[in-house]
Amino acid sequence: MPELRGRGARSPAGQERVPEQAVPAIASPDPVAARRGFDQRVYAAVALIPAGQLATYGQIAELIGAWGCARQVGWALRRLPLPSAIPWHRVVNAAGRIAMTPSREGSDWIQRELLLAEGIPVDGEGRLPLARFRWRSPCPGEEGAPKNGPR
Repeated sequence: MPELRGRGARSPAGQERVPEQAVPAIASPDPVAARRGFDQRVYAAVALIPAGQLATYGQIAELIGAWGCARQVGWALRRLPLPSAIPWHRVVNAAGRIAMTPSREGSDWIQRELLLAEGIPVDGEGRLPLARFRWRSPCPGEEGAPKNGPR
């Protein structure tokens, strides 16, 4: 696993990451995850995503200063119990798809239904219009993200 960078560290593109205090701490729904600082930071960042908008696993990793840790963000979200107050369903892969695999034990279909309920169209293959609904996170230099939410 790549090293997690500290406060004031720079991304590979030379962008300074968002300070930890910019991502508010929230109570973890899982006592085991509460002991994991990484998971807690993921949950706090995901809690910032507004309804009707999407973020990618990599976008969340960058927001918390964990460049290259998109897969670990996915595993942290997978550890959330269902149902959860954390809007995990708003995080998708960089290709603009729901990761639809048997190992998700049906949560991919739950994610699809939750996104549809928020007005985000999802086809039968799990594809969705990421460019149209992408969240503009507080992370500087996000490319492809709309300036003021969905268009």
